[in-house]
Amino acid sequence: MSKSLSLRLPALMLLPALLSGCLEQPSVEQQAARIVEQMSVREKIGQKIMMAFRYWCPDDQPACTAGMTDLPDAASRALRDNAIGGVILFANNLSDLQQTRRLSEQIRRARPQNSPVGLLIGSDQEGGNVFRLPRPLATSFPGNMALGAAYQATRDSGLARDSGRVLAAEIRAVGFNVNFAPDVDVNSNPLNPVINVRAYGDDPATISLLGQATAQGMREQGVIGSFKHFPGHGDTATDSHYGLPVVNKSRADAYAIDLAPYRQAIASGQPPEMIMTAHIQYPALDSSQITARNGERMIAPATMSRKIQHDILRGEMRYQGVTVTDALDMKGISDFFEQGDAVIKVFQADVDIALMPTEFRTAAQAGRLRQLIDQVAAAVADGRINRAELDRSARRIVAMKLRNEVTPAGEAKPLPALSTIGGAEHRAVEDKITRQSITLLRNQGAALPLRSPSQRIFILTPWGEQAEAMRRRFDEKGYRQVSGAKLSATPWEAQQQAIDQADVVVIGTLATGVSPVERNGDPNAPALAPRLKRSLAQELSPASGNGSLVFNVAEDLPALRTRFARSLSAPPLSEAQQMRNAMEYAKRQGKKLIHVTLRAPYDVINYDDLADATLATYAYYGYENGLRGPSMPALVDVMLGAIPPGGKLPVAIHALDENGQPGALRYARGFGLSF
Repeated sequence: MSKSLSLRLPALMLLPALLSGCLEQPSVEQQAARIVEQMSVREKIGQKIMMAFRYWCPDDQPACTAGMTDLPDAASRALRDNAIGGVILFANNLSDLQQTRRLSEQIRRARPQNSPVGLLIGSDQEGGNVFRLPRPLATSFPGNMALGAAYQATRDSGLARDSGRVLAAEIRAVGFNVNFAPDVDVNSNPLNPVINVRAYGDDPATISLLGQATAQGMREQGVIGSFKHFPGHGDTATDSHYGLPVVNKSRADAYAIDLAPYRQAIASGQPPEMIMTAHIQYPALDSSQITARNGERMIAPATMSRKIQHDILRGEMRYQGVTVTDALDMKGISDFFEQGDAVIKVFQADVDIALMPTEFRTAAQAGRLRQLIDQVAAAVADGRINRAELDRSARRIVAMKLRNEVTPAGEAKPLPALSTIGGAEHRAVEDKITRQSITLLRNQGAALPLRSPSQRIFILTPWGEQAEAMRRRFDEKGYRQVSGAKLSATPWEAQQQAIDQADVVVIGTLATGVSPVERNGDPNAPALAPRLKRSLAQELSPASGNGSLVFNVAEDLPALRTRFARSLSAPPLSEAQQMRNAMEYAKRQGKKLIHVTLRAPYDVINYDDLADATLATYAYYGYENGLRGPSMPALVDVMLGAIPPGGKLPVAIHALDENGQPGALRYARGFGLSF
């Protein structure tokens, strides 16, 4: 921090008290303006940067992936010396609750001496599939689309407010003051690989209502919420962690669908404190071109589009809050722009905060942050970044911090007790939403509920934890002849044998692959190995933790080794096709077949010609070293008739043609059966 700012701020902050008898208290905006007036250009730029430290490594091992769980001195100095405005943390920064609280305190102490404002400390705590606190310990919820299903059934927006309140209270207890949630994208593309069940549904009015209610619940707990991803990521077929999606809606549809939740929230008088941008191209809103790192011209990503971020959001919609980019290390940006150029373009578009604009994971690399600020400061000096706009942006950020007590005085207040995390009151809210979200889409011949504990049940799911969570719940309810298996760990012969010996077959499917944001947000993390590259032993092993599988590896290994060797010469079947093969076999054997959509419910149309019953959960976490999500036990309770299937579809489901385009309506929004 500049010497003049350090010396003058204490007196400046005392001024309101000295004049309280004769003058009105300065407004937050006036206080912010006075603080920013004392800042140097570099300090203003520092306020506009939010860093991540996923990993921390020895200088001689810069590519390590050891999670940073204590703030190193080099990182602390870099934050302090560059007056950085905030830090985002991910799951690999958070090993347990006490450690997380200690880490957040270390970050708070990394502000410059005598600074009147602190650091934003944020995370992606959406609930459901995007969740950063340790799952077995915290209240994770089934996610936004499940919440949308519960709302469709109850018309109670208080459920969203309660979920926002619980999510915020728990991250506040470990020291966070920002939650990059709620996601208010309108999921109008069933094949969307990155939004999907992170959306409340596909109706803009409902999404606006639930987004505002969720943000209100967070606000009540002193946590800054962030609507995302502006101008709308719901109609994409590419994951922006891996590429740059294009939305081809018309301008009229853009305003009626994707922009609607933002416009309605801003007009309501309670606009979100923060809005996050989308790394997408949206030609109907801005078809202007910019130059990529290879010299080629390309349509400006929305994150860098002045027409979208300044003209539409600030001009037309009159949004006066803070904007923040989605992570700038995502390949939708990093594949096309150098780091310094990306940040300059973001600030030229009038976006306030650059999220994760550079990375250093060793002490020797810490100078990268200073170098980035040098580049941005040079752009201010030569007029590429407007000085007046830089000041307005810094004032918005500082004002938001003052309003939300991101100040030394606010940080001195005690945090909520750690015992509130995962406590009975919070679990009751989670349980209510979960139970009211499970949706019955098909029930031919009254296949459900199941009535006989003596029935033999076989469960086949993409992940072992899903089958294990269901098996445990069946066991708790007195169903002792239940086995479960993970698809990739169970050869076809073993699946057939298990199906042969079952009366009821439960098969779970996932509508799309898991995005990096659901795996901790790192697009550069190693992907899971393809099935055929796993060892033969892994291929032939039953699901872990399940001793009731009928397949005997030792007895059948020679035959299976031959079959596996032959399979290497043929392309592997997709997971969806393998699940369909299992369903077809179960039907030929005359088994009762229950299909569960574990992510988005769009899967129903791929299997409803086979399934006797179909249930939608909107969530795929189960049991692995503890229960990691609430939906699998609730699903079993519905199968057994212990609770009714309370949810209604929050999306419309259409048949798809051979090109993946929507055709005839098959299941309307609001559809849901009961027993």
